[in-house]
Amino acid sequence: MRLREFRASVAEPPRHATAVVRPGGAVAIIGLARGRIPVDIPYLLTAAAAHRIHRITKTPWQHPSPSVWPPPETYDGMRRIVEHILPGARYRRHLLWRYSVIWTKPTP
Repeated sequence: MRLREFRASVAEPPRHATAVVRPGGAVAIIGLARGRIPVDIPYLLTAAAAHRIHRITKTPWQHPSPSVWPPPETYDGMRRIVEHILPGARYRRHLLWRYSVIWTKPTP
């Protein structure tokens, strides 16, 4: 999959969600992204340590969602896509290579 196709596939669900959400409603997205070296080394090391602890203390769970690894988009790339598609959304970076996006549809 080329990056252009990936960006189109990433952008389509939020665009659709913005159309069906009522004013005041919210869209929440949880996703995975890849880090850039050397910029993200502190985040990557922290995530690797948290992942190791998580694997030791939790039982394995297989999710039914499709996976693409490594994630084709970086955190900065996802932030730019989110800012373009969902202006005003709150983008946060989390442990274990995850990010979240919360967007509330403005009321008229």
